[in-house]
Amino acid sequence: MQIKRILALLLVFFCLPVMAQSDKQFTLPTYQPVSPLNCYSLACQYWLSSSAYDQSATGNANLENRSSSEKYSSMVTETRNMGILSLGIMALLYVMPESVSKWDKDEMKFNTLGDKWLENNRAGPVWDQDEWGINYIGHPYFGAAYYMVARNQGLTPLQSGAYSFLMSSFLWEMGIEAFAEIPSKQDIIITPLIGSVIGEAFYIWERRIEANNSQVLGSSFLGKTALVLLNPAGSTSAGINRLLNNKPFETSGLQSSWIIQPPRSAFIPGKGQVSEPGWLGLEVKYGF
Repeated sequence: MQIKRILALLLVFFCLPVMAQSDKQFTLPTYQPVSPLNCYSLACQYWLSSSAYDQSATGNANLENRSSSEKYSSMVTETRNMGILSLGIMALLYVMPESVSKWDKDEMKFNTLGDKWLENNRAGPVWDQDEWGINYIGHPYFGAAYYMVARNQGLTPLQSGAYSFLMSSFLWEMGIEAFAEIPSKQDIIITPLIGSVIGEAFYIWERRIEANNSQVLGSSFLGKTALVLLNPAGSTSAGINRLLNNKPFETSGLQSSWIIQPPRSAFIPGKGQVSEPGWLGLEVKYGF
């Protein structure tokens, strides 16, 4: 039964780019449209004849025509942000129950983390025993997220796939996650391979939604939500860039800003003098 599920998921994943281009053909990576005769739905033909499509095609062509130095500079920044995001994900997994993270927290002592990392990398990679949904749905989704980061900086599908492999394998699997567990063979193979296929479909759908004024079914809320789901790492990266510059931001419906609360003290009847320590927080909102 599990093998059948995996084969069915693989079939769906590899059909995603075809489904994404079923109404409109792209010639990657230049994004020059082919004849509208290949576009059969009325909605697609209307979009091809609109100025929104021309602007979308021109914008993406300009993105890929940037110089190598510009792409390199932007990818260095994106990679930094992916590192910050990965540390945040690790912190989130650490505070979750061990039944969810599958991490043995008793072995994750701060003074032995370095030795634990070396031990896990020397012992792996191995075939893990994670649930099939985690290995064949969750991990490919994160592989697609890495792919989307590179694709949106003007890299080609092949380059973006290579970036997904490097980030999922060396930053996460044999990097940050190796502090907690032995690297997994499934994750090293499945995450970038299937993730790149899904990522290309996500990239096409993202371009379509943006060309439609970021709307889905006439709804800005659905459009912004879809953009975040299609490119979660890119949305988070844009937020990190703004936060590091101490500026509030809004990306695909997300709003965030720093909150600084200094220490304070007040007299409360019945309780006397009450003091509260200061704190630094991050406020995140989703506007619609």
